[in-house]
Amino acid sequence: MYGFVNLTERGTQSTSLSIQTLFNGINLDLEISDEEGSFTTLTVSGRANLSNRINTFEVPGMNGLMESNEQNTSEREITVKYKISDKTNVGFRRRTTLLNSLLEGSKKVLSFTDEEAIYYATLSENELPEESSNNLVGTLTFLCSDPNKYGPETPIIFSGDSAVVDTLGSAESEPIFEMEVLAPITFAMIQNQFDEYMMIGRPTPVESTPKEEYTLLLSDAMNTLTGWAAATTVTEGYIRGEIETDGASFRPRSFGIAVAPEKWQGPGLVKSLPEEVQDFEMDCVIGNHNVGWGTGMIEVYLLDTLDRQVARIHMSDSWPGSDRIDGRVQLGYDQYQRFPYITSAPNNIKNWNNFYGLMKLQRRGNRWWFYFAKIVDGKRVYVQHKHYIPPVGGIFEDKIAKVQVIFRKWPNTEATRMNIYNLKFWRINSLAEDEVPIIANPGDIITFDHKNEEILINGEDAKNLKDFGASYFTLKKGENQLILHPSDSFSASGYYRDSYK
Repeated sequence: MYGFVNLTERGTQSTSLSIQTLFNGINLDLEISDEEGSFTTLTVSGRANLSNRINTFEVPGMNGLMESNEQNTSEREITVKYKISDKTNVGFRRRTTLLNSLLEGSKKVLSFTDEEAIYYATLSENELPEESSNNLVGTLTFLCSDPNKYGPETPIIFSGDSAVVDTLGSAESEPIFEMEVLAPITFAMIQNQFDEYMMIGRPTPVESTPKEEYTLLLSDAMNTLTGWAAATTVTEGYIRGEIETDGASFRPRSFGIAVAPEKWQGPGLVKSLPEEVQDFEMDCVIGNHNVGWGTGMIEVYLLDTLDRQVARIHMSDSWPGSDRIDGRVQLGYDQYQRFPYITSAPNNIKNWNNFYGLMKLQRRGNRWWFYFAKIVDGKRVYVQHKHYIPPVGGIFEDKIAKVQVIFRKWPNTEATRMNIYNLKFWRINSLAEDEVPIIANPGDIITFDHKNEEILINGEDAKNLKDFGASYFTLKKGENQLILHPSDSFSASGYYRDSYK
């Protein structure tokens, strides 16, 4: 049931009593309402407003101004008038605080229940009048730096290496492509009939040879203890207790009786590599569910043939009275042993809490790379990393012969919930000038995100592989013809949203 519309107000205004506001996937009218109080969307304005930025210049002897052929659409501003109420003063304050917390973030999806469209919006102001009661009418003002509105997600269906997409919007759309690799490739490319393309890597000339730059030596899904032996080496602590598998991960079964003097202690397992390795990369997917628990440390050691520590990397919650996870890397086993990297989550130390993500170590010659990232919806977020060259030549260069995993906690504290889900180890091969590196192998997922301008391989940033002439092209109004290269190398899909001014 719709009420009257004030036709004197600028822009289209909805006065539906049933309209609700959704921001960042959360329905504000439902989330902030209960039996004690409520949030109610009253009106929305600005969704149909259109403002063009017209470039003009003066011409001597000409009346008025000359308009440039180029014309841009200005940003959009959407205003939501709402009512918020509660039975008590305390409840009212809590409700307004909750509202503000739900409106955080930049370029989040904003939508309304009376329209099948979304906007990318950032809150610029939440204005409430003087708090003279627990029942007030306020205004939310959202800035849409991208002025367009977008329809529902529409899939892009590939038939083999090609797809035809007919867009229905009044503006160009920004697609997202996902390609599962079916055969080893040195490049991945998608192009349209307008000679626009996105590409990573490079094709292999007939006189050159594609070569595997990364040779996988170990890939363990942590679903069996077979092949693993009891660990014997630990730094600054004790090996105690047992590790078990739940079929999808390793986890600690016990940590043993506390040892004096108290230090970090827990169970560990070690596995030999099929060969000694100089240049390498090690990736380990872990989980450390720490909020509300005590202490917990997940470690991966890289050892030489004598079980000496060449490097170790770990993520731990070391504060029994506070929820916080830090990452750390230590190199060496003698007088040069040192922590060249100690870090926490970017922007906010709490961002790594209840961590599910990746720890990575890489060495090429004397150059190390340390890497930590949380994984959310398949993407690496809250990334911290560092390239490191030791200050003294010839140290930290011992070959890697074994990989060791250890779970530890501080004695007499409750352990966090720790898991290791996957561990991979590659040998990095040197390439000659006439050899072209293979950039992806069967099972890898390549993402070309033309909306957010991201290039990902298995969720990890791969912009360093982008071809110089490649671009994040759009889907034009009408028919778009898409072709994948190299042929027969991908199982591809994608989606887009029709875009409207």
